[in-house]
Amino acid sequence: MCGRYYIEIDDKELEEITKKVQERLREEENQLTIKLAGEVFPSEIVPVQVGADAFTPMKWGFPGFRGNDILINARSETAHEKKTFAESLRERRCVIPASGYYEWQKTNGGKLKHRFYVPDRTLYLAGCWRLEGETPVFVIFTREAVGAARAVHERMPVIIPNSRVNEWLYDSPEVMRDAVTELTVEAVA
Repeated sequence: MCGRYYIEIDDKELEEITKKVQERLREEENQLTIKLAGEVFPSEIVPVQVGADAFTPMKWGFPGFRGNDILINARSETAHEKKTFAESLRERRCVIPASGYYEWQKTNGGKLKHRFYVPDRTLYLAGCWRLEGETPVFVIFTREAVGAARAVHERMPVIIPNSRVNEWLYDSPEVMRDAVTELTVEAVA
């Protein structure tokens, strides 16, 4: 599961993305409050890539079935079978630029927060989106955890290799099978 991720604005690639989204909001005279740096929580509005060089602000989470809850993740292995995600997976894939993500490990003393990232590299988390009224909303796809992530949590976000982002956006959801697995992990106090 991916319940939070983070954006470091000193990352040059993320800084450029932030500028593009801010410029778009100014052009549209849009007054959205968008999270451009720091720890990102579900239901916040963040920059999401929907095309080769197209970024748009979206809210994290599809409305849940009970009214006030939200669905923030979708299992990559079964999303194509689920009515909630199937059409978006086929027609509206996106990537969520991030510096890294967090997972919590259950311990005898509670939960220990871990940060996962690739040094000096932007991560592109696989997602899909849809419109809810006039607001675009997205979910992040997850997969079985591998490598260092497996020791902390059984699930992890699907990370699209940087060289295959356009293929994910335009061609095929099969790119999820080649997700990035080499991550650095550290405990966060």
